[in-house]
Amino acid sequence: MILVTGGAGFIGSAYIWHLNRQGITGILVADRLHSSNKWKNLTGLQIADYIDRSGIFAYLEHYGIKPETVIHMGACSSTIETNADYIIKTNFDFSKKIWEYCSEQKIKLIYASSAATYGDGSAGYCDQHDLINRLRPLNIYGFSKHFFDQWALGQTRRPPFYYGLKFFNVFGPNEYHKQQMSSVLFHAYNDIKNTGKCRLFKSHRSDIPHGEQKRDFIYVKDIVKIIDYFRINNIESGIYNAGSGVASSFKKLITSLFTALGKK
Repeated sequence: MILVTGGAGFIGSAYIWHLNRQGITGILVADRLHSSNKWKNLTGLQIADYIDRSGIFAYLEHYGIKPETVIHMGACSSTIETNADYIIKTNFDFSKKIWEYCSEQKIKLIYASSAATYGDGSAGYCDQHDLINRLRPLNIYGFSKHFFDQWALGQTRRPPFYYGLKFFNVFGPNEYHKQQMSSVLFHAYNDIKNTGKCRLFKSHRSDIPHGEQKRDFIYVKDIVKIIDYFRINNIESGIYNAGSGVASSFKKLITSLFTALGKK
């Protein structure tokens, strides 16, 4: 059995799709759907069961289930959320419970960190552990992920294998429910499709022209392959960058999208 928290979310549901493609259906999904359309992400997927996130540990104990791997994707991913207590409770406190459970039960843990931990990038984008304290996230979301990374590295009681994956700018199917938090590409696609135009953010730096700001964009189907690599292989535990490794400008990305849509 594989436990996927946040399994109805963007990356979580894409990962379940990836597992199903391999014939793997022994998947327990833990999430909270609220009033969003996240439930649609589970349509067509094969899973063993679904439970509310708050009941994970009671469920596992009641049924005597010990997952072979925990894929912890569940989080509040809004970079504009201002309720710091909520973010910390969801992204930090709950992640600690997942960590402690996996440590006690000796279960491999793969969890979602974020490139938001790097802040404005002035401290670089190196995932070496001895450099982590140099990072200065710019928002509470990035801080919550960074806070947990720091906490995890300081633990002596650990899962047998653990991997924190710093996702960069992921785009692709199943992100529509994220609304404002959907990727630049998602919003650009809708703009081009509906109006034939696309507006880009202005550059906040005088040395970088508008549209030439660069980010590492990665397709969600590539991200789930990275996740699965860590599930299948027992490499050295730690925190790893998860991106394409290549920065592309917004202008280049949007130009490629226009071409793909047959627009000018």
